[in-house]
Amino acid sequence: MNCLHCGRKMNTNENDWHEKCIKTFFGTKEMPSLDFSNKQLTTLAKNSIKQGLAITGVQKKLSLHLQNKADVRLTIVDYPTGYILKPPTEDFDSLPEFEDLAMRLAKIAGIQTVPHGLVKVNKKYAYITKRIDRDIKNDIVKLYAMEDFCQISKRLTQDKYRGSYESCGRVIKDFSIRPGLDLSELFLRIGLSFIIGNSDMHLKNFSLIEQKPATRAFALSMAYDLLPVNIIMPEDKEQFALTLNGKKRNIRRKDFIEFAQNCQISKKSAENMLIKLCSLKDKFLLQCDNSYLTFNQKLKMQELITERISTLTSSMIDY
Repeated sequence: MNCLHCGRKMNTNENDWHEKCIKTFFGTKEMPSLDFSNKQLTTLAKNSIKQGLAITGVQKKLSLHLQNKADVRLTIVDYPTGYILKPPTEDFDSLPEFEDLAMRLAKIAGIQTVPHGLVKVNKKYAYITKRIDRDIKNDIVKLYAMEDFCQISKRLTQDKYRGSYESCGRVIKDFSIRPGLDLSELFLRIGLSFIIGNSDMHLKNFSLIEQKPATRAFALSMAYDLLPVNIIMPEDKEQFALTLNGKKRNIRRKDFIEFAQNCQISKKSAENMLIKLCSLKDKFLLQCDNSYLTFNQKLKMQELITERISTLTSSMIDY
């Protein structure tokens, strides 16, 4: 059994999460209780949406508040909310497990990711993540301004698929206090998204966040909402949510090189980042094996990763 937070082996006296991981993620000595049935979670999600309290998005997302008293527990839709829970859905199999795997693959690639893990709810897995736009200690809340690229570009939410990754690069150059570092991070995220079949990295899935509260000094936030959509929804034939070098499908290595140069990333740096991503193939495949997906789901992930890395390496002569 591996820890549902860090993925490492569990000690014999521990259950689901390491004690150290519980302390790091929740700030508590024991795992908070979350005793809801799947039916109750679905009802709560619907009620939250009706009340306008749910975070927008396709997945059901529930805001959680940690009550750290005699009985440590996570409660639904209470203020201040420090966590987000994504319960399993009847629409797609293993959605929490897929997101957890995608985030772990990103971490292997050296991409900064929001704190996350899996929790068991009525013998099924739910995905939990810690909010990074607030720091809550003893109910004292410090807020960090955080704006996604849709907001920054003054676009409506329904226009989140209208744009390009080049335009994301321009947002970083215009507003980030560390544009060089963030542009490289953007390149890695797009490269990793291609490899794992994440065709839903739209404008709302990139954000800038204050580095200190009330400073208005922004930088690219940690990665969040990563999903291998091409596996979950094989009918989706697009490889990207936004255009890369004017394309959303039939992406090749040369498209990444063109994108990099558009963002003033040197060709050599772009090549090195692609080489790095492709060199992680065995680690990616092993992480798939260690995930909580079914055997067939693991196999499909591994086949896609192998195919996409082959596309990147075999197209080296294209440019």
